[in-house]
Amino acid sequence: MKKKTLKMIASTVMLAFGMTVVPLPALAVSSNIVAETKDKNTLTISQIQDLAVIYNDNAKNLQLQKKQLELQEQTLRNNRRDIENSINSMGGSDAGSSAGIAAMQQTLAQLEAALKEKPKDAALNAQYAALKIQYESAMATQNSMAASMQSSLDSAISGIEQLNDSLDSIENGKDDLNKYTKDLETQMRYTAANLSLGIVQMDKGIELLEDQIALTEQSVKIAELQQKLGMNISTDVEKQQAALKEAKKGLEDQKESLSNLKRTLNLLIGRNAGNPLEVVPMNLPVAIDPAPAYTEKLIKQFTDNNYTLKTLERDKADLKEDGKNSNGELGSDELKKIDYDIEAKDQSIKDQKQAISDDLKALLAKINSDGEAYQVSRQKYVTEKKNFEYTQKKYELGMISSIQLQQAELQLKQAEMTNMSNGYTYYLDWQKYYAAEKGVDMSKF
Repeated sequence: MKKKTLKMIASTVMLAFGMTVVPLPALAVSSNIVAETKDKNTLTISQIQDLAVIYNDNAKNLQLQKKQLELQEQTLRNNRRDIENSINSMGGSDAGSSAGIAAMQQTLAQLEAALKEKPKDAALNAQYAALKIQYESAMATQNSMAASMQSSLDSAISGIEQLNDSLDSIENGKDDLNKYTKDLETQMRYTAANLSLGIVQMDKGIELLEDQIALTEQSVKIAELQQKLGMNISTDVEKQQAALKEAKKGLEDQKESLSNLKRTLNLLIGRNAGNPLEVVPMNLPVAIDPAPAYTEKLIKQFTDNNYTLKTLERDKADLKEDGKNSNGELGSDELKKIDYDIEAKDQSIKDQKQAISDDLKALLAKINSDGEAYQVSRQKYVTEKKNFEYTQKKYELGMISSIQLQQAELQLKQAEMTNMSNGYTYYLDWQKYYAAEKGVDMSKF
């Protein structure tokens, strides 16, 4: 954004003002979502995302900052209007005195013409001499006033210029706030989805641990029976008992972690931390698509949309304009500092472009890597389902024990959980990509 300058504007020109106020984007949430979910303890991930956007304190703070900027902007506009009015009044106050001097000049010319015809006319000579003195005094006064007015004019123009620079800074600040608010919604949706999917996976993990504990309890009973029959030694029983104790401890830890995660999510969506909360599992991705190719065209697309880079380039342009419009008012040291600041911005721009390129490359690699892991786990899940069906038939035919059937079921549930975890990770990778593609900073998420 170019800064305005008034160095060459004449004193009689009235400045136009009244920048358009850019409204903050409306949050893309259902207006009834709060009422719809008020008495519900089981929520979909989509509902949780909407609530996270509505109740985000950072968004409210950004709105407050924008209102403060708008108030500062209006104050500066009022100050600028007052200075403009004073500039216009300078021209009006000078008009009367100029008209009086013009009338004196005309009368002097008439007297000079009359004296050419009557050079020895005493009355004419006396009138001419008196008017000449009055004229010279008026000219001296006007010149003095003109110098004073010029000084006031220069000061006024300088003041307007500083106000315009401040207004430009405020406009930039409002643009930044609009961008941050828009990005914040995307970031909050990602955070809400990430926490929600974590809860779903932890719930599934707890079910798996409970099944493992039930199986281990049976193994302990069998080991204790075998010991009584002399089929094993005490260390075998102790080993099974230790495994059971460890599994139960792991279950308690998982339940505590799940409780903390739900408390965090409840606070995020405007609820009391201890409220009951169940999350409806999200369908796993069906297609496993490779990430786009890492090309110069794709790098340019992400670079062009990166707001941090745009901000750095905007600041560099402002620095250049400061130096260009100094009109000799800045000393050599000040000009050198501007040059150094421009060099620093150039380096920051270079670093940011490299960071965009590196982050994009890493994100694409992660999508492909996690996509491959998801593909493998999905195939393994399919295989484990077939194995379990086969094991079930063997159990029905009396070929294996119930413990063997439980073990096969446990392997199936483990494969299901691994596949769920890989599928959700792959889904979140793509959400980061889509956000970064729009220029949203997801580096901390």
